[in-house]
Amino acid sequence: MSQRLDEFEERLEAYESQIDTVYRLYHIPVLAVLMAFMLWVRIRDYGRHIAADGTVLYRGNDPYYHYRTTNYVLENYPFNMPFDPWTSFDTGTRVGQFGTILDQLVATAALIVGLGSPSEETVILTTLFSGPVLAALCAIPLYFIGKRLGGRFGGIIAVVVLALTAGQFLTRSVAGYYGHHVTEVLFTLIALLVGMKMVAVAQREKPIYEFVRTREFDLLREPVLWGAAFGVTLVVAILNWPPAVFLFGVFAAFLFVQLSLEFIRGHSPDHIAIPSVVAMVATAVLLLPFIQTTELTVTDYSVFHLAFALGVAAGAVVMAGVARLWERRDIARAAYPAGVVGVGLIGVAVIAVALPSVFDFLISQVERVAGFGATDTRATIGEAQAPDSPVSFFFANYGLGIYTALAGFGLLLYRVFSTKRPQAEYLLIAVFSAFMLAFTLTQVRFDYYFVIAVGAGNAYLVGWVYQYVDLDNVRQDFTNIQPYQILIVIAILFVIAGVPLVTGATLATADDASQPGEMEQWTDSLDWLSEETPEPGAYGTGDDPRLDYYGTYEPTDDFEYEAGEYGVLSWWDYGHYITTRGERIPVANPFQHHATESADFLLADDEDEALDLLDENHGDGEGVQYVMVDYQLGYAGTQKYGAPTAFESEHDISDGDVGIQVINPETGEFVYGAHTQRGYDSMRVQLYQHHGSAQEPASFTLQLGEYDEASGIATIPEGAQPDDLIQEHASPEEAREAAQAPNVIHGGVLGQPGERTEALEHFRLVHAGGPVQPSMFELLMTQQVGAGDQWVKTFERVDGATIEGTGPAESEIQAAVEIDDGTGEAFTYTQFAETDADGNFEMTVPYATTGYDEYGVEEGYTNTDVRANTTYQFIEMEEGMIAEADVSEAQVIGEDDSPVAVEMEPFEESDLTDPAPDGDVTAPPEEDAADEEMVAGSVDGDETADGETGDDETAEE
Repeated sequence: MSQRLDEFEERLEAYESQIDTVYRLYHIPVLAVLMAFMLWVRIRDYGRHIAADGTVLYRGNDPYYHYRTTNYVLENYPFNMPFDPWTSFDTGTRVGQFGTILDQLVATAALIVGLGSPSEETVILTTLFSGPVLAALCAIPLYFIGKRLGGRFGGIIAVVVLALTAGQFLTRSVAGYYGHHVTEVLFTLIALLVGMKMVAVAQREKPIYEFVRTREFDLLREPVLWGAAFGVTLVVAILNWPPAVFLFGVFAAFLFVQLSLEFIRGHSPDHIAIPSVVAMVATAVLLLPFIQTTELTVTDYSVFHLAFALGVAAGAVVMAGVARLWERRDIARAAYPAGVVGVGLIGVAVIAVALPSVFDFLISQVERVAGFGATDTRATIGEAQAPDSPVSFFFANYGLGIYTALAGFGLLLYRVFSTKRPQAEYLLIAVFSAFMLAFTLTQVRFDYYFVIAVGAGNAYLVGWVYQYVDLDNVRQDFTNIQPYQILIVIAILFVIAGVPLVTGATLATADDASQPGEMEQWTDSLDWLSEETPEPGAYGTGDDPRLDYYGTYEPTDDFEYEAGEYGVLSWWDYGHYITTRGERIPVANPFQHHATESADFLLADDEDEALDLLDENHGDGEGVQYVMVDYQLGYAGTQKYGAPTAFESEHDISDGDVGIQVINPETGEFVYGAHTQRGYDSMRVQLYQHHGSAQEPASFTLQLGEYDEASGIATIPEGAQPDDLIQEHASPEEAREAAQAPNVIHGGVLGQPGERTEALEHFRLVHAGGPVQPSMFELLMTQQVGAGDQWVKTFERVDGATIEGTGPAESEIQAAVEIDDGTGEAFTYTQFAETDADGNFEMTVPYATTGYDEYGVEEGYTNTDVRANTTYQFIEMEEGMIAEADVSEAQVIGEDDSPVAVEMEPFEESDLTDPAPDGDVTAPPEEDAADEEMVAGSVDGDETADGETGDDETAEE
């Protein structure tokens, strides 16, 4: 019996030993499982981002530029790109927050995977998987931060929050989103962890200035080393993303609060001030070799970074000095913070008076990240908008975890302010979290930082609860476990992880975020651009290009573009697409360089004004030679349609001046968009919807319920059916008169303006590509998907061919030519001219009818897809005069400056049987017949001008 008892005791001891081992090491497998889950969630749909031809389809636009800068590192290893002339025409740009440590890390990984010579496929896969891998690595420093706040279980809970968040941290780290955001989080976590360790060591070792005077450096060694380490981590964070300089501000705020508490409670501020000064000075010294500009900017490595770091160091010195002054003069310690604030206000006042531009810059930066609002331009950028409903936003991202985090910080702050000597590391994480909350309430993008705060708050709460659970006794004897202990652990996990797990928000968000962006719609047009237009440097000459796509260029404020080098104008969202896939030089880009100039051109309502803007703003080299417009800019009702009005500087117009958002008054949902006359007159609509053709006024009116012209918001009429929205009239004049009634507008949809729009003379459609989609109004009217426009249309700026003709005196001449847009669809380009008293008239037309093959890419010109089906037909209605003529490609592009001569002749009956070049008979001069066949802008007898396209997708970035 005793032998069996001994065996049982031995087994129990072995079992308890195993329990002890599990207790000591359980966090390792749990952490590994959580990291594996994070990786799996993010890579499941990576295949969506690889096109059939093997090219990459990232989500958003920034990843494409990171792809470019990563390839630059591979071509010039290990150096980053210092300057890029392949964007921001005609200045070029420093790459700033691109071409950073991220690109070097990913390039290095690609070199390792590719055994020193990675293929394009290897580079693509490396960029796709970099986000998920780096996101999983974030779990490690966050665990240790959570452990410092709430023990090992607290660290695990912090990582659970990170793994299950459905917020910006998840959406910006899925496969397919290749950006610096996830490395921002990783390096910030490392900096916070080292900073927490630094201040903890400082409080333990208690260094003071006297140790320096007495050269007792051994007593300073550990705090100084940790201070230097903290400086290194800050430098790494900034080298990854220059705007991470905000961490200096966070640390400065922490120093003010912590040093004030230290002094008030009888401790020397020297303890934390000394390693902090070392950290900030080390940061400035290490950043010095990377400084690129003396301008005040946070997006490039600038002197501002140095000045800010040294300013924080100086602030710590001042606070320590003021404390000593307070002691010598025996001033009440409670007044110390007020004294420091007073000194600080004096410094701010000096800056405001002596350096007002610096003061304004500092204020603008604070408002930008913590102003709890958005400027008109920032409101057009998805990631820079404030959350509409903060409560719903945070609950969707964290579930009940947001409330437990707030409870955790409440307990943490109580401990900080109620103990005789608060732990500085607690206050550091609290100050950081407060800043991230303010940042996120100003710009939703900062939620990927805020996840650190939510994890930390929950970690502290768990640590606080843990002390009441007393699991240590279970470690000593497994039989000591109590039901309440199990229930508390389950309750903690359910409250923090329950909502994301039950709703499946994490997986659903990852799936939604793992979608290719607008590049899918742009691919066809960009491939055409790269193949069928001259390389920069060859335009008009056919010469070999000077610019190397991955060349190294010295930074400059204004790059000198030479003959043959040209720009491509589009909205700034698409600039990186044009650089990377089209391999051409965009004017505007997602850095928002030249966004104002782009908006001014797109909104110009006069072609001469638009041309002057191009020549004034982008006149180097060959200037701007191509304009690319997509349906989101070309049709009212999309969220990008109104975006240029927030950036323009020449026209003084708002969103409501160019378009009308028609909503359902019962549900508040958007129904369709309509155009104002000012909208139809704008270059972007004239190009996209009418291809530069003149457009006659509509013979219908659009019925609205209520319409606020100032805001551009209208409702559909109460109880109206789709057929009730348009009222047909006998003529444009009758429609114009009917539009005098309230809430009725003349035209506005189906490509039909209320007044004639004049033809463009110097821009021609050269390619239409991408999927076809009808406008929202067409969908509403037909309840089915019908014909529409290609997603992207590319236009070329040309000299235009001069037509000189004679006809009846003081009459109107209409010229029209049918054009095939390259997809099998046709449109009619129409232009009107007035004859003088002698019957002479002159036109400049942008479309040729012959000679296309004589001038292609080899000669330095465009291989246009868009070609005429007919000759130009000229009609004078009053006296029944007609003519026809061909226009050569050489005349359109300026290689042949001879005019096209046209002499109008009376219409003859025999003309009815003379076939036109495309087999159609020439239209008779009778007014009704002529109106039917030669309506300006009509296409194949369709009701719409040229087939509408539309969508209401929101811009992602």
